[in-house]
Formats: sequence, C-alpha cells, structure tokens
Amino acid sequence: MSGGCLAGRPAAADDGCRSGAAHRAAWLLLPIVLLGGAAVAANPFTLWKDRLFGEKPSSPRVSRAPDEGVVVLGFDRPERILIGADAEQRDFPKGKSRFREIELAREFKNIAVRVQVIADSNPQGRGNAVFKPILYVLDDAGKVRDSTLVEPLQIDIRPFKPTRLLACVNLENVRRFAVATPASAPGKFYESKSRDKLKAASKGGFYYSTDAVKVQLPYVETGKLVIEVTRVNKKGEGC
Repeated sequence: MSGGCLAGRPAAADDGCRSGAAHRAAWLLLPIVLLGGAAVAANPFTLWKDRLFGEKPSSPRVSRAPDEGVVVLGFDRPERILIGADAEQRDFPKGKSRFREIELAREFKNIAVRVQVIADSNPQGRGNAVFKPILYVLDDAGKVRDSTLVEPLQIDIRPFKPTRLLACVNLENVRRFAVATPASAPGKFYESKSRDKLKAASKGGFYYSTDAVKVQLPYVETGKLVIEVTRVNKKGEGC
C-alpha cells in the first residue's frame, strides 16, 4: 500500500498526513462556502428592488436640525426641520404663521432652495397631512423684504418611503429667511394631478404596473421639511 497514512509511521510522517487531510477537507468545503456566499449576494428581494427601482443613488446625508431656534445652514447640506406646535408665531404679509428662521454664513446674490415636505400623521384627523411652505426673505432687522411661495409641489410616492412633496425655488440677496405657511392654507388641500395607469419595463427585463393615482393631502399649520440650499451664479439655476 503506497502513499497512505499508516499506523506506526514516524510522527513527522503523521503530521504530513494530517496536513494533507486538512487541505483535502478545505478543498471539499470551498464549494459550500462559495455557494453560501452566492446565495447571500443573490438575495431575491434585494435583486428585485434594485432591478425595479434602480440602485440607491449617492446623496448627501440629511442632518436633523434642533427643534427650536435659528437653523444655520451651509451649502449642499440638507437639514430636516420641524415646525411644531411650539414653534414661534408672527404676522407675515400672507398672515400669521408658525415659522422657523434659516440663516446663512453671509448674504448671497443668488441661491436655490430645494424643499421636501414630508407627509406626516394628520394632527386633526385621519391619514396624512402636509405643510404648505412659503419663504420670507428677511433683512438684518428681521423685517420681510420679499416672499416666495414654494411651488409647484410635485408628489413623490415610493415603496418603503414616506410620501413627499418636492419643489425648488430661487431667492436673491439673502442671508436670512423664514419658512412659514400662508394663513389661508390650513383647511385646504394639496391635490396631485391624476396620473394614468402605468405599465413599463424596469432594469433587468422585469415589468411593473401602477393604478391611476390622484392624491389629496390636507394642509396643516405644522409639519416636517427637508431644506437644502445651493449657491448658484444667476437666477433660475439650481432648480
């Protein structure tokens, strides 16, 4: 019998045999490990999401601003802002409103303000509600110098994500501005345009369909927003 591991052989030979056996065991286990890794990598649910909705794009991390006081914003740094029931109130050209004040490092000639209004539980009833934003540019004394209604608001509905209303507006000669809502908004509704039933191919050859959608969301006095400010060279850029 040749090439075998026999009892009574020297210890060095036994060590070699054991080493060879260990190597053979490792080679036998390798396909199992590879198959296990492939199973994890090919998680059907993950593949389905990536093919249907695309891979998650890279974007700046959203920070959470303090729940009260002035919010100091830098460029391209989105902040989640709460305008709650305890927020300050004051009279604005479009009526009395709760508000949050935003402050930049200095005055800028042109900026773009990207706004995401997050649909949240309606404090006055069932379902979700939203905050209708208006931006008031303030001078150094806190007086209103200009106002811009944040519109048009485009609805963004995605699986596994809160419903949002998205918009972008330009402001000029601004260092400070307030986020408020017109006094006439609460009690009215945001209403999306009706979207036809949709069927389309997704990445990887999958198909999906949606029913016709028309959404109504009541406006309320409080809400949650994500605000991002970007410096631009001239009016109309950045949106």
